[in-house]
Amino acid sequence: MTGSGQSGEKPQGQTGTAMASEGKPRNRLYVNFIINLIGALLPIPVMILTVPVYIDYVGDARYGVISLIWVMIGYLGFLELGLAPATINALARLDHSDQRERARVIVTSFTINASMTFFGAFLLYLLGSYIVGGVVQVPLEIEDEVKAAMPWIALLLPLVILNGAGIDAIEARENFALANVLQVSGAIFAQILPLAFAVFVSPDLGTVIPGAVLARVLLMLAIFVAINRIEGPIRITDFDMERARKLLSYGGWVTISSVLTPILGSLDQLMVGRFFGVAAVTYYAVPLNLISRSQIIPGAISRAIFPRLASSEAEEAKTLSARVLVVTALLYGGICASIILLMDPLLTLWLGEAFAERARLPATILVTSIWLNSLIFAPYWLIHSQRRPDLIAKLHLGLLVPFAGVLVLLTMQFGIVGAAIAAALRSLFDFSGHLALSGILRRVVLPLALPFALLAAATLAHLTINDWLTAFILACAVWPVVALLVFLLDRATFNLLLGFGLKPLKLISGRGDA
Repeated sequence: MTGSGQSGEKPQGQTGTAMASEGKPRNRLYVNFIINLIGALLPIPVMILTVPVYIDYVGDARYGVISLIWVMIGYLGFLELGLAPATINALARLDHSDQRERARVIVTSFTINASMTFFGAFLLYLLGSYIVGGVVQVPLEIEDEVKAAMPWIALLLPLVILNGAGIDAIEARENFALANVLQVSGAIFAQILPLAFAVFVSPDLGTVIPGAVLARVLLMLAIFVAINRIEGPIRITDFDMERARKLLSYGGWVTISSVLTPILGSLDQLMVGRFFGVAAVTYYAVPLNLISRSQIIPGAISRAIFPRLASSEAEEAKTLSARVLVVTALLYGGICASIILLMDPLLTLWLGEAFAERARLPATILVTSIWLNSLIFAPYWLIHSQRRPDLIAKLHLGLLVPFAGVLVLLTMQFGIVGAAIAAALRSLFDFSGHLALSGILRRVVLPLALPFALLAAATLAHLTINDWLTAFILACAVWPVVALLVFLLDRATFNLLLGFGLKPLKLISGRGDA
């Protein structure tokens, strides 16, 4: 729900990959990128350690239901009405000393969010049991658990969106350190507390889901204390109707995209649950969620780059966006190629041979889908900097029906592998559409063919190689290839990354000399 870009005052720097134009200071966004990267990395080990325990204690069916709960909450994310980018934009344009006006923006945004999301929670309470019990197959033995947990499931929606709104308000000040401390601690606590309830109390959904609610309530309290400290005093009487009108008018087309994006992004999981039951969702969703966690580099850059694009001239913004995109495609492409080659040992060691056997092929296909999705941020924020969010909404409207049709056909024909293929095709057309609409397609199509070929080669090798040692050697060999491609396509970024790589050696050498 968070992590949207910022706009407003001219940023004080650029990302640390030598990607911004000359003559502009680059330290600020570079620091933001590093902080965001660290914040994205920290929760991953916790998830890797806890997911097998979750599945062991609650079982495939319950874990599948939990996955579908987050799908439903993602669908209802549109109820924030595009206020995330609107609020960040409004706060970023205000002077930090204008405390009263900033308070009006925050209180107005939170009030609208609270009103809409509690209404959404009511709808989720009414329709959730039907969706989980009627649209997808739920084993009879846990149907009563789902019904008993539904009030808690509904309460998760406003908590998730309000917590996201709070993080957005903090990021509007470019206080990414505080935002990441709150997000990381909240994510870790939200992963561990429900698991503790399952292990020490009961694996019943009526026990596990309240644990998730409690974790997010505690996070919300921490966020509100932080906001009141840096922006306060905050008063409920700061609500301003004129400010509400401005915020809502900004988010019109963004809201349409907010409705369609989670549908496009998670319809595959619903179809798997619909045709094959919630237990099958686990074999699809667990590797999907794990692979999605690898999007740390594009995610960290995405949160830092929008201010630079918004403050640049049109041609400069296109040049920056294309350069960021190509470098990210290469670096993240190396990560994805390595994941593909190591998919069998990763899944086997993590979740066992039986799980790996069922999940390996769809997981391999989903890596390429996620690689394509992760690169959308560059043309996406470029289009927003051009003040054309309507183009993104129209693109998603055009993709929805064809994707749904292809998804149903392929899922019925090939099971969860077919769903993964459909998801990859949707990602390809979505990414290509963003590139065309942003005006940078011709600039990047040839450079992007190189990391795409790398992923294709890794997939072919994965399907033909059976021993883990060879897979590990090939995964290591990916990185000299990536380094060579970065060297050939962007020498400045290569030199910067090389400098980072040599810094630890220089520090060690300096201590030795001392």
